[in-house]
Amino acid sequence: MSRFRKLSLIRQIIFLIILMLLILLTSFVISDMIAKRIVERQVTESVSKIFLQVEEKMVSFNSDIEGIFDFLFYSPTIQNYLGTEDDLERILMNREVVSMFANAVSLKKNIRGIQLFDKDGNIIASIGSGSVRSVPSPIQSIEYSGLLTTPLSDHRDSKRSFYAISTPIYQLDQNRLVRGYKGIGRFFMDATNFSPILKSAKITTNSQVLLIDAMNNIIAAEGPLPPDQTTFQVEQWEDKKDYIVQTITLPRSGWKLISLIPRYELLEDMDTVKRFNVVTYSIMFFILCIFLFIFFTRILKPIKELMDFMKSFSKKGGDSRFNVVYHNEIGVLGSNLNNMLDDIDMLSKQVQSTQARMYEMELAKKQMEISAFRNQINPHFLYNTLESIRAVALIYDVEEIADISASMSNMFRYAVKGSNFVTVREEIEHVNEYSKIIEFRFRGRFQIEIDTDERLMSERMLKMLLQPIVENAVFHGLERRIGKGKVHIRVCRTDEGQIGITIQDDGHGMDEVRYSDLTSKLHRYADSGALLDKDTGKGIGLLNIYRRMKLFYGDGADMKIWSRLHEGTTVCITFPMIVPHMEEAGGEASCTEY
Repeated sequence: MSRFRKLSLIRQIIFLIILMLLILLTSFVISDMIAKRIVERQVTESVSKIFLQVEEKMVSFNSDIEGIFDFLFYSPTIQNYLGTEDDLERILMNREVVSMFANAVSLKKNIRGIQLFDKDGNIIASIGSGSVRSVPSPIQSIEYSGLLTTPLSDHRDSKRSFYAISTPIYQLDQNRLVRGYKGIGRFFMDATNFSPILKSAKITTNSQVLLIDAMNNIIAAEGPLPPDQTTFQVEQWEDKKDYIVQTITLPRSGWKLISLIPRYELLEDMDTVKRFNVVTYSIMFFILCIFLFIFFTRILKPIKELMDFMKSFSKKGGDSRFNVVYHNEIGVLGSNLNNMLDDIDMLSKQVQSTQARMYEMELAKKQMEISAFRNQINPHFLYNTLESIRAVALIYDVEEIADISASMSNMFRYAVKGSNFVTVREEIEHVNEYSKIIEFRFRGRFQIEIDTDERLMSERMLKMLLQPIVENAVFHGLERRIGKGKVHIRVCRTDEGQIGITIQDDGHGMDEVRYSDLTSKLHRYADSGALLDKDTGKGIGLLNIYRRMKLFYGDGADMKIWSRLHEGTTVCITFPMIVPHMEEAGGEASCTEY
């Protein structure tokens, strides 16, 4: 098996085809032999059944003859005829005896003559054809003579086949008891009347059916025989393989019934099937040759071309592609290979783009650090100072100052937290701290409501997403409104399994011009571009928040804005629950305008 696997594909195919042809040839030879044996067995069985029927007819015929024997030779006339030794009396009785013989001949047309012999074997009465010679006497039972070769009384019957049936005649008393041997009765029978019986036993046109006596003389025959053949030796024919020979011995007479069936005639239909199988085998071989040609030209050769292209691609590279000239599976494979190379080129460009984005994120981080150094603000010093202010406020029992100082301290502490990703709960708490400051500053004029799904509170998200959006809603929406205002924040799970956060205010809103300008910038910021808003110079606003989300979440993040003048603005952001494995950028800046 290992050696077979090491062979080339074309040699494996040729080996399998030769093996398949050998199997077909072996199957054909074996099936032909089995079919011939089945046919011969069925024919043999059929001939045996026919021979049994012929035997029954012959036995029935002989029984009828024996019945005629009893009726004729044991009649009172024949008994008296044999019992007298007076020649004159026999002459007077001869006419009556001949009349009875004539009546007996009319019972069976096979009977050509009847003879009566005395106990010494001398003929004393006769009718029809028969031998004129005396016969050996006495006989003990009914005897069948076989084919007669002795001269006949009627020379016109010399060309016909005859045999004789002889029976002993005994003297019977009134009680039908045997009192002595009286003579012999003989029927001369015409053997040609066996022809219809033998003809019914023929199976094929050229088959032969023969009836031979104990001396192998042919009594009757049906079928082609040499005209001068008078005897038949069964032993010689049984050794011939060209014939199927069957023999049956008839009871009483001891004759043999023989059937000779030529095998070529019996298997003639099988030869037709054999020729058909040979033609089929030749056609299959031709088709297999065509298959080999197609396999080589349409499969093996294209595969080799494909392999050569794959080997040379490392040297050519670039935009080289496989030339697809085949419209079959190999062509599909070549097209898929070209598509795969196109995908590899696209993925390579995407990797380069991702690396550029990572570089951009790192650059943004450095820009944030530079901005922090420029502001020369130390967050730790700031929220420690706020803690001191809170402590003094508590000493002087000014709770509002203490609360505001605590909220500012918490916000600064949250801002300088090392990780860029926090839980949703932490981001909501940061918004709550901002809400306390807003409510104190505007004396309850503005209200911030938060509605969250508790199942999402432990999920992680990018830090400092919500507070800048809420700050935009307060300063660019609610402050331009007369009277009270409200910002509603809702955190939920989207139908796609992402985290969705909606920030909705009932403030001033935007006119169509500013709304159209903002949405167009959103589409532009979805592609690679500057991180900071170069138009306003005021730091991180909605556009840069969207840009940050795209940098960290990729295409899984989205931001949508709806706004109408004097009715308010709604910002909806969505992002995946699973945080991408990216290097985090840090720092936040103040809001910009819509």
